[in-house]
Amino acid sequence: MNRLLIPILAATLLTGCATTATHPALMSAKETPALIPVRDFVANRGSNWNYQISPDGKKLAWLAVQGVSIHIFVKDLGRNSTRTFAAANYYGFEWAQDSRRLIFARSQGDESAAYASFDTEQPGDKPQVVFLSPQGGVKAVLLKQIKDDAAHVWIVHNQRDKSLFDLYKVNLDTQESVLVAQNPGNASNVLIDAQGVFRGRIVKQGDISSIELLQADATYKPVYQWSSGDLVEVTSIAENGATLYLVSNKGRDRKVLLALTATTGAETLVYEDPVVDVSSIYTHPLTGKPLIAFTDPDYPKAEVLDPALRDTFGFLNRTTPARINMLSSDRAFQHLIFSLNTDKGTEWYLYDVARAHPELLGASPSLEYKDELSDMMPIEITSRDGIALRGYLTLPKGVPPQHLPMVLSVHGGPWGRDTWGYDSEAQLLANRGYAVMQLNYRGSLGYGRRFEELAVGEFAGKMQDDLLDGVQWAIDKGIADPNKIAIAGGSYGGYATLVGMSFTPEQFACGIDIFGPSDLTKLVEDFPPYWKFELDRWHRFVGDPSKAADRKIMQSKSPLFKTDNINKPLLVIQGGMDVRVRTDQSEALVKRLRSAGKPVEYWYLPAAGHGIHHWPQRLQLFRKTEDFLADCLGGRSSGFDYYQLGAWLF
Repeated sequence: MNRLLIPILAATLLTGCATTATHPALMSAKETPALIPVRDFVANRGSNWNYQISPDGKKLAWLAVQGVSIHIFVKDLGRNSTRTFAAANYYGFEWAQDSRRLIFARSQGDESAAYASFDTEQPGDKPQVVFLSPQGGVKAVLLKQIKDDAAHVWIVHNQRDKSLFDLYKVNLDTQESVLVAQNPGNASNVLIDAQGVFRGRIVKQGDISSIELLQADATYKPVYQWSSGDLVEVTSIAENGATLYLVSNKGRDRKVLLALTATTGAETLVYEDPVVDVSSIYTHPLTGKPLIAFTDPDYPKAEVLDPALRDTFGFLNRTTPARINMLSSDRAFQHLIFSLNTDKGTEWYLYDVARAHPELLGASPSLEYKDELSDMMPIEITSRDGIALRGYLTLPKGVPPQHLPMVLSVHGGPWGRDTWGYDSEAQLLANRGYAVMQLNYRGSLGYGRRFEELAVGEFAGKMQDDLLDGVQWAIDKGIADPNKIAIAGGSYGGYATLVGMSFTPEQFACGIDIFGPSDLTKLVEDFPPYWKFELDRWHRFVGDPSKAADRKIMQSKSPLFKTDNINKPLLVIQGGMDVRVRTDQSEALVKRLRSAGKPVEYWYLPAAGHGIHHWPQRLQLFRKTEDFLADCLGGRSSGFDYYQLGAWLF
């Protein structure tokens, strides 16, 4: 080791020791759990995930850490032999139909993505990688493989026009790409059935979207229409194109599962939940028939749609909460891979359908700490205007739930929601001594159309009031110390953080803004070109900056123009490759705050996009977060983590 590095390293380690809590509620606690190292939340060497079974059922592939880097593991089940390949930045993958090749996306922070493949039966641990879609500033999406044509896949990309996606059939052997359907300018999606047959498209004209099915004479026939206020998704196409299955809230409040007859347009209700939207559907990979409906009322629910299959899917019948995700199956539908996720971590299973037998494949290393991790508890509160708001509360273990420092963690979207399950950020914060509230404010998806539409025009309005009402609920219950509450979040959550710090500066002791917009007018004006089909939604809920009246309202709700009110510590985090919330959003805000001598820390990540995914960056994020909150709220911090040295190298 370099002699100069030794004293520097020693000094770093000595000055980076863990800090004890200074908040009175935490100082008086007698049996707090041990500090879990930050590295074990973001870079645990026992990490494994993304298990996939090959179509012929003879191989498994998954991702895991080997040494200090992520590798792809490929196991021959018959020979019980395993090979590994360096994953580089190919983190997601699926098997090709030939059960030899893996296909994966190579994505950049700017959200461009190219697809590539390699043959797992090539000799050596560095097989030749071939690209299936254009590289460099092009966004591609792998749609489907083709059951009876293992040599080809369907890919859409926007090389020709950055605002549109064209459909290509790509040869895995030669990488030849043939344009099959050029976007006429109004197609927002293409439709491929379970067999890999191109069946049609979704087009949008003004306020109306339509499903158009391809006819024998190469024309398109409209079979189903909806307005921009509706939420409709084609989940599968079955029976040789005769039946389409939709998750739709057209003409109703909640999203339900419908069967649509292609020839007549007749709708049949297949499944609905009495309380919440249908979240997702698991369909038979061969037939396209829906098998399981998933919902999220508080804890996750799974409903088997065919009574004859209830024994087959008996693993869904649990007495304790868990989220089941169906991940892959072989071609014969005799072997399935599913994951079982709780608020403590995830397990992956290989399931033999004939024997109804699950075999444990792997588990997330967080489960090693399950006794130290906290429970994620559903909560329901009533807003000041009488609306039921649901969310989750995670409390630190070993500490009485009284007068605690609290972090209000706000989800992004805003058309997303927090759900029950393992959340590394919430568990880190709880382990450091904080109560963590995650509230699904109005506009969050999953609770029906009426709840979503309560958010129209309510950025920095009633959406923010909901968050403040959640804080007040925790104060009134005696859970939260009113003087030690932080607000934090990414994307819309970052915007809500900035609104909280500037519109209600007396409410929060500090805030963490992760790529949150500070200027709503520029946010909408600068969206990526391929978001053009989403703009009417933003215009309806937030405003159209091309209209003078809307622009004035949007500026009045933009924290950039209320920086004079910010007087508490603020941590601002921004990715240099973010194409959704661009860098100038954060830099303009930070410049104003610094010019006024306000307490702001700015962390700029040149290679990050609209999210922090790579472990070195996430390690830094968690470390900055725990130190920042320890200073502000008085919780614990683990101090310097020696994995930070590796983060610098990476």
